[in-house]
Amino acid sequence: MGDLAHRRIRHQLTGHGDTIMVKRVASKGAGRLALLSQNLAYLPVEVSADEAEIIGRVVGKAGRL
Repeated sequence: MGDLAHRRIRHQLTGHGDTIMVKRVASKGAGRLALLSQNLAYLPVEVSADEAEIIGRVVGKAGRL
């Protein structure tokens, strides 16, 4: 997670607790991350870097949204 400290990441598959979600991940400094939704109706979720796990990176989509 150390490389997240100074850059913004594209959409990631992230785990937080027992939840898996696709979010953009941004550093908030001091070991904190913001999990951001593309849908602005959802507020950012702020977590410590130790609480979140990046499981993978979104590379495409199939079908309609």
